[in-house]
Amino acid sequence: MRLDLRLTYRSLDQLWCQAVVAFLYEGSPLKRNISRINENLAGSLIPLIDKHFLTGKQDELILIAPQGRIKADKLLLVGLGPIGRYSSKILSSVMRNVSSTLERLKMHEFGIMVPSGKKMKPDYVELIKAILGNLVDCYIMSKGDAVDFSLKVIVSIEERFLVDLQSLEEKLRIYLDPIMDYSIVIDNNEGSENEKV
Repeated sequence: MRLDLRLTYRSLDQLWCQAVVAFLYEGSPLKRNISRINENLAGSLIPLIDKHFLTGKQDELILIAPQGRIKADKLLLVGLGPIGRYSSKILSSVMRNVSSTLERLKMHEFGIMVPSGKKMKPDYVELIKAILGNLVDCYIMSKGDAVDFSLKVIVSIEERFLVDLQSLEEKLRIYLDPIMDYSIVIDNNEGSENEKV
C-alpha cells in the first residue's frame, strides 16, 4: 500500500476527489470552510442545522451527495463536539470512525481540511498525524499488503495559520518514513475555479 499525500491551501469545495471530509463544531457548525461549501450547495446545510439534524456533536457522521455542486462526489460532515474541548486526541478518536466509514464506502481518494480550534496557530504536525495515523491503520488492516493499492489524501490547511509548508512536509516525512511507502506534494497556490488538484 502507498500513501500519496498532497498539502494545499485550497478550500474543500475546490478539491477534485471521491469525497471531502468537513469537520463541524457543536454550537458553531458553519465555520469559514463550511460556509463556502454551504454556498455551493445553495444553502442546503442551514435547514439541516435548524432542524438539529446536523449538530456538530462529537462522532456525528452525515454523508451528502453534493450533486455536482462541489468538485468531490461525496461530502462527509463530521462532528467534533464543542470547540473548547477540541484537541488532537479528540480528532484522533473521531478519525477512527471517519476512516472506517470511508473504507466501507470504498473511497480511497479524499480531501480533508485540518480543523483549527483556537485563534492561535494550531499544531498542524500533531493534527495531521492524528488524521493520517488512523487512516493508514484502517486501510492497512483492510488492504493488508496489497502492493497496487494507493490511498490519496489531500490535506487542506488554512493559509492564515501556516506560512511554511516546507517545514510541515519535512516533519511529516520523519513521521511517515518508518511506516510506509509514500509521496508528499506541496500545492502552495489557491487555484482557480476549474483547475484540478
